[in-house]
Amino acid sequence: MRQRLQQFLFPIVLLLLAACAAPTGAPTAVPSTEPTITPTAVPSIEPTSAPTAVPPTTTAVNNYSTAVEYNLGETTIVQQRFPEDSRFRNMPVRLNGLIAVPAGDDGPYPIVVILHGTHPGCPVDETDVDRWPCAPEDERANYRGFAYLVSHLAQQGYVGLSLNINGENTFGFGEPDAGERLQQIVDLHLSALAQAAAGGPNEFGVPLEGRADPGRMVLIGHSRGGEGAFWLATEQGWAAPDAFDRLGYGPVDGLLLLAPAVVFHMPEASPVPLSVILPACDGDVVGQDGQLFYDVTRLALGQNTWATSVWLEQANHNYFNETLADDAMGRWERPDCEPILTAAVQRDWLNRYTTEFLTAVFGQNQTTRVDLLARLGMDVTAPAVTAVTGLPALVSALSPADNRQTLLLPAAAEELTTHLLGGAVAADGLDTHFCPQGFYSSVSLPGSEPCRRNYVTVPGQPGHVVLSWETAGAALRFAVPAGNGDLSGYTALSLRTAVDPASPLNPADAPQAFSVRLTDNSGASASVATRPDEPALRFPPGVMVDVAVQGTNQTFSGLVPLTTLRLPLNGFAGVDLSQIREIALVFDQTPSGALFMADVEVVRPSNE
Repeated sequence: MRQRLQQFLFPIVLLLLAACAAPTGAPTAVPSTEPTITPTAVPSIEPTSAPTAVPPTTTAVNNYSTAVEYNLGETTIVQQRFPEDSRFRNMPVRLNGLIAVPAGDDGPYPIVVILHGTHPGCPVDETDVDRWPCAPEDERANYRGFAYLVSHLAQQGYVGLSLNINGENTFGFGEPDAGERLQQIVDLHLSALAQAAAGGPNEFGVPLEGRADPGRMVLIGHSRGGEGAFWLATEQGWAAPDAFDRLGYGPVDGLLLLAPAVVFHMPEASPVPLSVILPACDGDVVGQDGQLFYDVTRLALGQNTWATSVWLEQANHNYFNETLADDAMGRWERPDCEPILTAAVQRDWLNRYTTEFLTAVFGQNQTTRVDLLARLGMDVTAPAVTAVTGLPALVSALSPADNRQTLLLPAAAEELTTHLLGGAVAADGLDTHFCPQGFYSSVSLPGSEPCRRNYVTVPGQPGHVVLSWETAGAALRFAVPAGNGDLSGYTALSLRTAVDPASPLNPADAPQAFSVRLTDNSGASASVATRPDEPALRFPPGVMVDVAVQGTNQTFSGLVPLTTLRLPLNGFAGVDLSQIREIALVFDQTPSGALFMADVEVVRPSNE
């Protein structure tokens, strides 16, 4: 992982990222013996005897399908890094949040847990640190920003919770070990929920016995809450098959990350369905580093579930949480961000998207699930979408490994001579360059000039190749080895690409185009050109700006996400798809150009 922290935005980005949360600790079995949770010496907060409605709300179907406050009281968590006699060893936290449950008696219902981002929980002092703890009336209720989503979830048949995790994010009670507090706080909420669901003590103020199913769970995280959710599911094993035996809840069945940050945690691949929402006009996580959660998943060998990354046009960082104003950073020289989506439109979109994501995760009907994945932009039988659940968006789509045959990731420069199926790669009239994953410049990595890493931001900074041509007809040819040429069981050729906005080979503000040519064992060939309006090949919005940055005097004000382009194989008439000997990308539609590219593969729908 390399952050875009060495660019001209370096000090501002560091400041903003310091406002978002992450982790590295170890899971605690339930019942827990380490760390020990003991009552705090500070005055306790009595659990609420009845739920309190939290405005704004949606129309309630019953007394509990609108988000209501719950309060499990006050306790302490243990910070192991501090000695026994340190005042920071036992940290007081409040176990409160929002909850809503569905109407009807069709439970038990799956549980959806929302983790908010990092904003000061207590008033800050003269050193700009929020001193912990503070009085309940002074603590900022960041969790209330998802009251709308909690209510919507209940009305769609899910038990929704938004947890107060301010204790994870404060620097006002000693320097934290990232995630150590989060694991304990979330565990305490979910252990109490599981106990209530089983008919035990219930201090949530809503009926949970027979209504909440701790064995079916999805985590949603916003900003650094997204990183925390991912860390709990992966490194802490909450998505592992034995999670329920160890924890009393789980395993996590899916992860939905909203504008996630990557700060302390180098993620590993997600073992469960994953969706990463990247608001195109994010004024907080300005480098869109959360794309890394998708990219590490795509690199995992044998990855056996689907994942998607959604580039949501004109959306910002903060409006997912209704307690927040517009992003502090703003949108510098971003014509595509004027205007941004209103808060109401952005949150309404999230309600719709979350519903479809959850149905795709939990749905038992294969036909319904395939249809939902299509609406999420993941239909591998069709060209790439330009909108998702009603709003303009670009999508990166990853099928399970068993449904992909990958030629080029790329993870190493050698893939430009021998591809992943073992066949030769030839470049005809085409310049090729491998860009390794991460941030660098021509100073730190001599010869990397075509990658433009220090002044053109590709979210997640994945490994990719640069393909450039100065004469029409250049080609990148992949020889398909014997035994790998039967493509008749696949539905599309898929790749991820983007136009290099800094290359003089690309006319400014004009889209790019190329063709794919398949050749079979008899020598017959068929070509299909990309669509004139192919979303992945549009010229990225933004401008080149004169500014002193490392290794150059310019920077590109926009971002350049690699997104999916698909060509259905049924369009290649006249070739035998069961005997393909070569797949070629032919740059015959424009006289010159330069593209960033990765993930060249053939794909088919899942049979799950």
